[in-house]
Formats: sequence, C-alpha cells, structure tokens
Amino acid sequence: MAANLKVKLLQHLAKKNANEGFTLVELLVVVVIIGILAAIALPSFLAQTAKAKQGEARSHLGSWAKAQKAFRTENSAFAEDWTTLSLGLATETRNYEYDNTVEGDDGTQAAATATSKSEDLKGYGAAVIVFTKVINTGTGTEIAVDMPDGLCEALNPGQGAATVPTIDTETAEADCTPDVNFRTGRVGK
Repeated sequence: MAANLKVKLLQHLAKKNANEGFTLVELLVVVVIIGILAAIALPSFLAQTAKAKQGEARSHLGSWAKAQKAFRTENSAFAEDWTTLSLGLATETRNYEYDNTVEGDDGTQAAATATSKSEDLKGYGAAVIVFTKVINTGTGTEIAVDMPDGLCEALNPGQGAATVPTIDTETAEADCTPDVNFRTGRVGK
C-alpha cells in the first residue's frame, strides 16, 4: 500500500505542477522590483542626456573660437557674426541660442555665448583675445602675438548663459568668475 500511495502522490504533484502559473503576489513583487530599479536608473539616464545636449554647446563654442582665430589671422579683425565665420553651424538649435560680439577699443576681443533654452541645461560663454607682447632678447626686441581663448560653464542649469571669461594677457589664463572654467574645472578661475 505504501508503494501505491507514493505513486498516487507523485502523480498528483506532477499534475498540479503542470497546471500551475504565477500567483498574483509573485507578479506584484516582480512589478515592484522593476519599478524600484527604474526609479534608480531614470535620474542617471536623464543626467547623461543633459550632458550630451551640453556637449553641443561646448562643441559649437570650441569651433567658434578656432574659427575666430583663423579669421583674425587672415583679416586682422574678428568676425562680427557667426555667418561671416562660415562654420555651417546654426545660431539657434533646439537646446541653445548662440550669440557673437566683438569688444575692445580696437576689436581685440571676441565673445560668444550659448544660452540654454531648457531648465536642465547649463549655459556657456567663450572668449578669444588678441594681445601683443614685446619681448626683449639679447639681440633686440621681438613682438609676440598670442590669441588665447577660454570657455566658461554656468554653475547651475537653467535658462541663461555663463559669464564670458576674461583672459589675463600675462598668463593667458581665463577667469570665469563666478562660473566654472570648463577646461580646468575650477570655480572662478
């Protein structure tokens, strides 16, 4: 009889396992776990998306600075607008508006800004300056011309642009006070 009972028990268990699915509680636990994982991953994903969009502004302003240096070398003046530089870059995109100004008494400094259109993107400011330095050598004097540039990133996201950097003509370092110097990562320098 014990052998017969074992056979019937095994048949009952095999039949029961064949018809069994997930219970409602098991499904709810899986949904809750997926929800928790999504809540942890979503902010990280959104931050990476914002960084990628900000890369557009950094790239545009970097290209602008190089184009201004080349234009100044060929024309003895900075370009007054983006169109003159022939960069092929739009002055307005989905994420940013770009502006260009020439400053200084004799047009020795050009500045550009990338103003964010979204509350989750940082603004940027860039500048290129021309300065001439007289160097006394043992054989006479030489004139050195340099065109350093700087790129500033706003401390916080939001609509607006970062300050345009001021560039020290002695050290060729950009000062981004009160924002962040993108190249060095320092606040205010």
